[in-house]
Amino acid sequence: MDGTTQSARRYEVISGEAEFRALQSEWDALWSQAHGYAYQSFGFCWLAWKYVSKPHGRKLKCIVCRDDGKLVLVWPLATIRRLLWRCLVPLGPEGGDLTSVLVEDNELTGELVAGAWDVARKRCGADFIHLSYVREGLELWSLVSRERRVLVAEPYTVSAATLRGQGSWDDYCRTLGTLFGKRPGGFAKKLSKEGTVAVRMLDPAEESETAAIIEWMLKCKRVWSERTGKWSEWLDSPEFERFLGKLIYSSEVPSIARLIVVTLDETPVSAIVVTLGNPCASAVIAGFDPHYGKCCPGLITIEQCVKWAFESGYDLDFGVGNEDFKIYWSRGQTSTAWTVRTINTHWGLLAAHARNAVRGLIAHAKTPWRPGAAAPHADEPGSSHAPAMPSHRA
Repeated sequence: MDGTTQSARRYEVISGEAEFRALQSEWDALWSQAHGYAYQSFGFCWLAWKYVSKPHGRKLKCIVCRDDGKLVLVWPLATIRRLLWRCLVPLGPEGGDLTSVLVEDNELTGELVAGAWDVARKRCGADFIHLSYVREGLELWSLVSRERRVLVAEPYTVSAATLRGQGSWDDYCRTLGTLFGKRPGGFAKKLSKEGTVAVRMLDPAEESETAAIIEWMLKCKRVWSERTGKWSEWLDSPEFERFLGKLIYSSEVPSIARLIVVTLDETPVSAIVVTLGNPCASAVIAGFDPHYGKCCPGLITIEQCVKWAFESGYDLDFGVGNEDFKIYWSRGQTSTAWTVRTINTHWGLLAAHARNAVRGLIAHAKTPWRPGAAAPHADEPGSSHAPAMPSHRA
């Protein structure tokens, strides 16, 4: 890269709300050109900032890059204060969304993302950097995987269904086997023995009904989470509940998502929030009435979500998890994404050493001592408890 190109490229960290808002038109254009996910769109990120990150006291750190004045990269982040330390995280709720940088896929992608990673490390004032679900194969992943000081590294399965170009819905369904012994449509037939089954996509403008269904869905989700042990702090957050509603309808930005509801005798039994695609839609969150659990109403909603994406010309991202229905509808198309936390400053390293020292002392105190036996030894301060990072693949 020659000096002229270097001087024309400029990175900036946007920390002010007005400057963030002013990016909308350029951001929308880049998102369309780069075929971004919904979580990378300006609308999603604006709502995430206003209704999730800002109310929880986080500080905006949106990295942008311009080349000859044109916006070519956006990476929306925020910092969280934890006692005396700051952690840099993706903007918005840390649920099942992947982490990636919004940038076009071309010969400059690697350079641009590397520059953004350098800015994140050096100019955002963070002692730790926590990135949720970075998919293997991305340039961001190759950079993070080379970091020496890794505190946490956890792998997760992610699934996505390729639906475009599959002929008709019936053609696609014929390529599938059975899910728990049922072919597509089978679970709806089972539930119909209990009453009249119907599927609705709510009108985005019906804010009150949308809010009521989302409130009900999250209550169902909390019951499911308690039973399975898969808990998220956001399930109890009124800000997150409001955020989901704003994804479906907001006067500030275009609608980003839809709410699909399955009813039995006009009473909701399951629901799902799904984003619009560009061209990949994303299943955000779902819930079902446990009273009808044996009839699998949640699987009916998932099927209707896949059918809607198919008929709308979208692929469908199921996000993190290796649940059977995700493997089924994606026809086994899975990949791996990593949640990684790196130590970014000496101050952060001191905190990590202190944490390990405290753990060692607690382990030492809990170890029984027997007369005649050697005294137990505490863990060495600074020892790593994180899983090993995989080797970098070209």
